[in-house]
Amino acid sequence: MLADLLRGCRFPFQGIAFLARHRSLWTWAVLPAVVNVGVFAAALAVFLYFFGTLYSLTTGWMYPAAPDFWLAWAWVVPLRVFAWSIGIVLLLAALLILYGAFLALGLVIAAPFLALLSQRVEGLVTGKQGPDATSWKAALATVFESVVDEFRKVAFFAGVQLLLWVLGLLLPFLAPITVTVAMLFTLVFLPLEYASFAMDSRHLRFAQRRVLVWRHRWLMLGFGASASLSLLLPLLNFVCMPGLVVGGTLMLLHIEAPADAT
Repeated sequence: MLADLLRGCRFPFQGIAFLARHRSLWTWAVLPAVVNVGVFAAALAVFLYFFGTLYSLTTGWMYPAAPDFWLAWAWVVPLRVFAWSIGIVLLLAALLILYGAFLALGLVIAAPFLALLSQRVEGLVTGKQGPDATSWKAALATVFESVVDEFRKVAFFAGVQLLLWVLGLLLPFLAPITVTVAMLFTLVFLPLEYASFAMDSRHLRFAQRRVLVWRHRWLMLGFGASASLSLLLPLLNFVCMPGLVVGGTLMLLHIEAPADAT
């Protein structure tokens, strides 16, 4: 369990290092990196623009009215502190959901090139390279299929996160639980997302992917923890999208290695 967790934590950074060592991959990494920069800037701009509205929505309506006599402050102050704490938790959750949604949108835009990047990584690791795996013609041919698949995953991720956020907003006493569940869901979703490009080439259905994630859950949680950290680190988050795809591909090859060896 612990070994798999630690091994999973290393794959995102191994992916970034692998990408840095192989310049032949940079052509397919530049566009996703540029998209990631734009996505990060857009998410920050939207959050700052709606900050006042979100703050009022998550904190303002929960404050009890000022009491008419001074003894009532004994219970009003704790209630206001509790309301403020819950509001801040919900505000941070809204920021994470917004960033995750914009990040998923960036993956939709860059999906065809990330798919070819994953194929190229497999070719370098295994020595088996499919025909036209790194051509611009192949990239354009996979645009529709990749974008549709990414939209489905974005809708699934956004739907679950939005449901948890609304639940925490309507039932404030559940906010710490819903935020924790949302974070764990994100940790599981990240390896499913970034390894999905390698899974696509194996034609795995969504049910099969869920089984794979659950079977290697500690490895996946470790990957998700490191991936989420790299997405939050300044400067590194600008280039981490292609690196995480490489890491997800390396992780899937690692999972398959015992079967290939037999």
